[in-house]
Formats: sequence, structure tokens, C-alpha cells
Amino acid sequence: MKIRTVILAMMTLMLSAGPLMAMDSEYQEKRRQALQEKSTSSAIQAQSSIDQRCNREVSQRG
Repeated sequence: MKIRTVILAMMTLMLSAGPLMAMDSEYQEKRRQALQEKSTSSAIQAQSSIDQRCNREVSQRG
């Protein structure tokens, strides 16, 4: 009886691990995309502020 319970517990654990790992990889993919979009957005904003500063300096000199 103990062996049957252990085998059943192991089978249950093994069968439940697959979907959990799949859910984890989906979460990681969404997180990676969100971070990439955030870093791209930050880079665009930084470039925009640099361009604005350069434009101001040029207009002040001229």
C-alpha cells in the first residue's frame, strides 16, 4: 500500500510539473517582452531629450 501511494504521488508530481513549467515559460516570455518595450521606450525618450537639448543649443547660438 505504501509503494502504491508513493508511486501515485510521484506520477501526480511528474504530470503536474509539465503545465507548471509551460506556464512559467509563458510568464517569462511576457516579462521579457515588457522589459524590452520599456527599455526601448526609455532609449527613445533619452534620444528625444538629447535632440531637444541640441536644438536649443543651436538656436541659442544662432
